[in-house]
Amino acid sequence: MSDSTTSEALSARGVPKCELIEDVDTWLTKEKMSVEEAEVVIREKYGKYKYVESSMAAQKQRMSEKIPEFDNSLSIIDTLIAKRAANESFETTFMLSDDVYSKAVVQKPETVSVWLGANVMVEYDLESAKKMLEKNRNSVQKVVDELSRELAYIKDQITTTEVNMSYIVNYGVAKRRAAASAVKA
Repeated sequence: MSDSTTSEALSARGVPKCELIEDVDTWLTKEKMSVEEAEVVIREKYGKYKYVESSMAAQKQRMSEKIPEFDNSLSIIDTLIAKRAANESFETTFMLSDDVYSKAVVQKPETVSVWLGANVMVEYDLESAKKMLEKNRNSVQKVVDELSRELAYIKDQITTTEVNMSYIVNYGVAKRRAAASAVKA
């Protein structure tokens, strides 16, 4: 997405910064572009920013949905640890297959099986499972926080690009009016 209209400043994920065009005439001369070419370039840049924004927003949404799952799993492990510490047994219902459930009494929970995905389930002792889930939850939260910062940065770049588009379009309109007035005179 980089071109000569951006400085070398990049966000953490490599999204280039959009510089505000304060003097359109000077900028067009420096970039060696006509107003029409500049409009195309700016609209292209705007489309790229919007694409990156929607892509990151979808990624943030997917990652954010994982946090409650981690919280729920950690809550269950905390309950198991508390039951083990109190030396209490408890009754639970578990799924055997789709729509088929069974009840069981757990005497003293020592381990838990954690579904890792991709048809992989691993048995951990309760403390190791808790550490692993907390580490994974914190990693997901870091990604969500980073994506939030990146989305704020991208929204700033989109706003700057929109302002640049309006400057260039208004400059083009003023130039065409001036040319039309010169022809009439």
